[in-house]
Amino acid sequence: MLNEVIFLVHSASIATVSLGLLWLGKEGLTAGVCLFSILSNLLVTKQISLFGLETIATDVFTIGAVFCLNLLQEYFGKGATIRAIICNFALLITYLFMCQLHLAYEPSRFDFMQHHFETMLSPMLRITLASIGSYFLSQLFDSYLYSKLKASLHGKHILLRNTITIATSQLFDTILFTFTALYGTIHNVWHIIVISYTIKIIVIICSSPFIALSTFLIRKTQSHE
Repeated sequence: MLNEVIFLVHSASIATVSLGLLWLGKEGLTAGVCLFSILSNLLVTKQISLFGLETIATDVFTIGAVFCLNLLQEYFGKGATIRAIICNFALLITYLFMCQLHLAYEPSRFDFMQHHFETMLSPMLRITLASIGSYFLSQLFDSYLYSKLKASLHGKHILLRNTITIATSQLFDTILFTFTALYGTIHNVWHIIVISYTIKIIVIICSSPFIALSTFLIRKTQSHE
């Protein structure tokens, strides 16, 4: 039960931070997209038991990144969103490269952290590249779908648009990542997809109501522009 409580607090915290970043403007939301994406990739190897399912502990960060992306597109337009996606992709590649440089240093005889860094920063190359690739493509897909829904619904029903786009883009992300990173290494990739996507849906349900609160902050956000 402790994990479930932490999970709910974690989801609410990410959504609250995202709203705070909205108050800072498009720069704050861009920083949120990049921060949550890097944290998701850095901490992806931790496995937990949640609602009776075995999963990883970083799905909340994944939803947080897309949540910030949708807020960015809603209030600052598609151009700002595409720039954030490109910035995020560039920083993820930089993160990967810098981690390898950090590990390449020869540790001194007094060092006792090298093996810990190797465990954390040396995941399988296939998994890391699959994660970065699926992140980039799913965020592009989310941006495209969100713009189409916003146009077709005449800018109304923000909660519905946010929920549909995140749920759809994360289904795409989950399938793409699982097949590119894990296919051939596990018995049933569809079992992993169902579990991972179920957890993401729970995160979306927990965080989506926060999108309604964004309408109360946008005037302050615009005053900072």
